[in-house]
Amino acid sequence: MSIAHQHIPYTYQESKRVFENDLTIKEATENINKQCAIKVTSAKDYVYYFKYLMTGVGSCRILNKFSQRYYLEKIFQDYGIEQRQKSLKNFKKLIDKFEGEKVGSKKSMNLIYDEFLKLV
Repeated sequence: MSIAHQHIPYTYQESKRVFENDLTIKEATENINKQCAIKVTSAKDYVYYFKYLMTGVGSCRILNKFSQRYYLEKIFQDYGIEQRQKSLKNFKKLIDKFEGEKVGSKKSMNLIYDEFLKLV
């Protein structure tokens, strides 16, 4: 199921709140479910994706290109240079992981990576 672009800012907001210990994962996914009508299991993907970009720890699924770009843009706005570099490194790690698992070429992810690399 494709998640409407208009819901991505809310998923980012709730994911960030989990990362900053303002919400539990359960609370955030329930909020996303109620606000955006996104299944709880899909909502968790956004929370885990944000955590992965911030820490490089855990596992996550690849989100769509719009979501990937949005999350990186907001991290670049909301956090300092050190976190920007860390998140971009983790994004590249994610690309390498999925390409290594022979999930296929991640051309659009590599283009996003190159775009954001110019900003750090």
